[in-house]
Amino acid sequence: MIRTTPLWRSVAVVGVASLALAACGGDDEGGEGTGATESPTEAGAAGDGTLKLGTLLPQTGSLASLGPPEFAGVDLAVEEINAAGGVLGEEVTVSHTDSGDTSTDIASQSVDRLLSEDVDTIIGAASSAVTKTVIDAIVQSDTVMFSPANTSPDFTTYDDGGYYFRTAPSDVLQGRVMGDLVISDGCANVGMLALQDPYGEGLAVNVTESVEGGGGEIAGGEPIIYDPNAASFTTEVTQMASLQPDCIVLIGFEETWTVVPEMVNQGIGPQDVPVYFVDGNLSNDT
Repeated sequence: MIRTTPLWRSVAVVGVASLALAACGGDDEGGEGTGATESPTEAGAAGDGTLKLGTLLPQTGSLASLGPPEFAGVDLAVEEINAAGGVLGEEVTVSHTDSGDTSTDIASQSVDRLLSEDVDTIIGAASSAVTKTVIDAIVQSDTVMFSPANTSPDFTTYDDGGYYFRTAPSDVLQGRVMGDLVISDGCANVGMLALQDPYGEGLAVNVTESVEGGGGEIAGGEPIIYDPNAASFTTEVTQMASLQPDCIVLIGFEETWTVVPEMVNQGIGPQDVPVYFVDGNLSNDT
C-alpha cells in the first residue's frame, strides 16, 4: 500500500469523476472497459445523470490510522467538483463505508451496501489484500474501482474487465527504490522485518531482489516475517539484533509503533542503527 497526500488524492478523485462518467450510463451489453468510446453527454443521458461515488476505506483494522486523510481527500475533491458546477450540471454524491481489514468481512458487507446504492465508482480499498477479497464482485457488476493505495504487483495484469484503476505504483517500484537507497547509503548487510500479509511479504521480496542485485545481502539470508497481531515482537527483534545488521528495513502498518520501542530496548532502534520505513508505516509522527 502507498500513501499519497490529500492533494494528490483530490487529483485522483477528479480523475475518477471523468472515468466514471461512462459508468453513469451503465453497460447494458456487459462489455469491457468504462465506455470510453461514449461522450460524457451520451453516457450521462443513458444513466440517471448523477455521479454517485462510494468509498471503501479503512475506518477500523490495521490501516485505520491511514483512513482519515484518505476520506478527507475524497471529500475535498467532491467539494471542489461541486463548487465548479458538478458533473453534467448535477452535484456529485458520496457514500462512505469501512473497508476494515482481512481479519473481518467488513469489506464485503460494505461493497454489498454500495452496489445496492447503485454507486458508479468505488474508491478503495487502501489495502491490496482487502481489494483482492472484493474486486471480482465490484468489476463484475460493471462498477469502476479506483484505489489510491493498492501496490500489489498482482493487479498489473489482473483480469478486471477494464474497470479497475489505481494511482499508486506497484511494489516492484518501491522495492527497487528502497534497495537502491540502502545500498547507496552504505548498508551491505540489510536487516528486514516485514509483516505477514500479501503487502509485507510481497514488498519484502522486491526489496530483497533490489538489495541483492546491488551487491548487498539480507541479514540472516531472508527477511524476518512477523504476525502483525502478535501481543509482543520481542522474539523477532531479538533475532534481528543477533544478526547485527548495518541497517534495518521495517515493513509494517500500525504495529510499527510497538515494534520500534522494542527495537530501542534492544539497542537496534533508530538512534543506534539506521531504520528505513516504507509507505505503510510513514505518517506525521514517524
